[in-house]
Amino acid sequence: MKFSKTLAAVAFSALSVNAFANITVQGSSFTDGASSQATALGTFYAYKGLAAGAFDFKGAVGGYQGVGVEGATVGEVDIGESIVGNFNQNYLISQFTLGLLFAPPAHGDVQETAKITVNFANSTSPVDYFFTATSANTANWSGSGSFVNLSTAVVGQGGVWSILNPFGNQLISSMSFTAVPGTCGSSNCSQSDFSLVSVTAVPEAETYAMMLAGLGLMGAIARRRNKAKSA
Repeated sequence: MKFSKTLAAVAFSALSVNAFANITVQGSSFTDGASSQATALGTFYAYKGLAAGAFDFKGAVGGYQGVGVEGATVGEVDIGESIVGNFNQNYLISQFTLGLLFAPPAHGDVQETAKITVNFANSTSPVDYFFTATSANTANWSGSGSFVNLSTAVVGQGGVWSILNPFGNQLISSMSFTAVPGTCGSSNCSQSDFSLVSVTAVPEAETYAMMLAGLGLMGAIARRRNKAKSA
């Protein structure tokens, strides 16, 4: 019986650590029409310029559902609109995923560009990064890490890109997503817009250490109780 309880405790602890290690916020979980959304990472806000905006959706494309800001393009973040995440602690961003980010000739678009602005934990000055779709499955990212195309950027597909380890091992306190003008691929082209599909983050190492110390203390207490019962 004691062995079974120990196994259950170990399994629960392993699941707790794994769940704690990676926190993913899905854009599809945001509330349509709301100006802010509380999540496990902190609070995300919709903006139109400097004023409060509202989260907005269009139907899933290529099997991926993202969130945008109510405005010029339904369910997408346009130039002058933004989604801002203010985190409840410092995090390592392990990935973020953008959808509906196309390049010519799809939809007659420009090489659409997403601007990601982050505030690092050790700095007071925000830093801008840019992700630009250059073809159906190629792109440019100005940060570190790598990226993968999850759904081809062609008409009828999602134009979905996941950027992995985008800021290296630097801790982030907040980040925002907006669109900037891209390079036209035709004389009659639209401008950049996209949706936010997800953000995955890992808490800073100090939080891990505190949690693991707590688990260790709980284990020590349990062992003492077992010894006391068997004495």
